[in-house]
Amino acid sequence: MEGLKNIMEDDVEEQLNRLLPTMPNICSCEICRLDMATYALNRLKPNYVRTNTGALFHKVNTSSTQAKTEILTAVVTAINVIGAHPHHD
Repeated sequence: MEGLKNIMEDDVEEQLNRLLPTMPNICSCEICRLDMATYALNRLKPNYVRTNTGALFHKVNTSSTQAKTEILTAVVTAINVIGAHPHHD
């Protein structure tokens, strides 16, 4: 549906962009990145917004240490799981 966005996607992508360069032994091709994002997003509560105000509200809500830790944990787990079993040769 046009105009809706799961803003959690941005948070997961940001963490992948930050962490993957520090892990040279983990494949970071587009297929693996998408698999990692999918894995993490399926373990996080979705947060849909339709306006910039909604996106700003999300940023305020996810600025807590607990929210950041949940996102980071989901992304690190995704990197470890997909990195160990990539869906390609």
